[in-house]
Amino acid sequence: MRIRSQSHLRFAWAFAIFWNLVAAPATFLGAVPAIRQGKPVAWIALIFPFAGAALLIWAVNLTLRFWRFGVSWLELESGTATLGGPLRARIAAGRLPEDSTVHLTLTCINRTVTGSGSDRSTWEKVVWQEEQMVARESLEPGPDGEIVPVSFILPFDAPPTKNDNPNDRIVWRLEASARLAGVDYDEQFEVPVAPALPGKLPPRDAQTASVRVPARPETSGILVEPVPEGGTRFVLPPCRNIRAILVTALFSAIFCAGAALFFVLVPWDLHRNPFGVFVTGVIGVVLVLITLFTIFLRTSVVAGPSGLAITSRLLGLSWSSAAPTREIGDITLRVGMQVGMTPYYDLKIGRATGRPLTISTMLRDKREAEWLAAEIKRSLR
Repeated sequence: MRIRSQSHLRFAWAFAIFWNLVAAPATFLGAVPAIRQGKPVAWIALIFPFAGAALLIWAVNLTLRFWRFGVSWLELESGTATLGGPLRARIAAGRLPEDSTVHLTLTCINRTVTGSGSDRSTWEKVVWQEEQMVARESLEPGPDGEIVPVSFILPFDAPPTKNDNPNDRIVWRLEASARLAGVDYDEQFEVPVAPALPGKLPPRDAQTASVRVPARPETSGILVEPVPEGGTRFVLPPCRNIRAILVTALFSAIFCAGAALFFVLVPWDLHRNPFGVFVTGVIGVVLVLITLFTIFLRTSVVAGPSGLAITSRLLGLSWSSAAPTREIGDITLRVGMQVGMTPYYDLKIGRATGRPLTISTMLRDKREAEWLAAEIKRSLR
């Protein structure tokens, strides 16, 4: 099966042109004269021409990328990949330099649509994601450029492709990118994934002893120390996700500043619309709390033969949870926070009785999260 890359070039130009055709007259015939007349509220309308300029830059960048690399194709070895099995394919990347290092990301996405008409919103939640680097020596020469080999092992417990409900879809997306001088290479493909074959068991039900324990990443900032009473303490320090901190802080600042500017510049009768003020205030408080949580959360996990104890601290507040060893089941990864299409992983502790425990690790590196889960399991024995 051959799958063409999703360049979105036509959509980008159509949307950018439409936006600017609407924003330009409104700016020059409405906002600019209002600003000259001394109406402060008109400054808010300048958001639309700035957004139009950003859309034009996006469309130009996609065009330059298309001119440089042309169309990429994904060639699957089989018509459909299957959960629990391998995904093997090749990307025919036209005019990709032979000394490139390609970053591959395979993501299972739950795409939901809420609302109707002009109030429709589309949300994409990462269900599962795996990444790998294809070194330059692994690239193969092709007729029109380089061939990028693709090899992933799909999980058993992720959902297969689902398209029966357009408002609630499951999409498997493969992204290939390479940092280059000038325009970067960046293409996306939607890959069909079928359910696992009947009777096929997950690896944990087969020979679990052969599963390789992941190594600790060199960049890991987790503190590991022995406990005098027996066991190991794992300390996850605050400020461990700089990118997530910057994104959440910027988004919170823009929302709060925009809301404050709106209430100051626009005549607003608080008594006539208290619900709008309440909702805006609640959203602002939630965004600020998420930012503080991302910056200052410190998590300590003590694992030993007697059980597991989790302590979290945030700005002088602390809360704890614990479970004895006999109640602890499997330790798995779950996507806790998501910034764009980048997931941050927490650990989910299964229990024989009661609700599962969650360790808010917020780890960007999946290998680091897998290593931490393996080390906690080892310390519990």
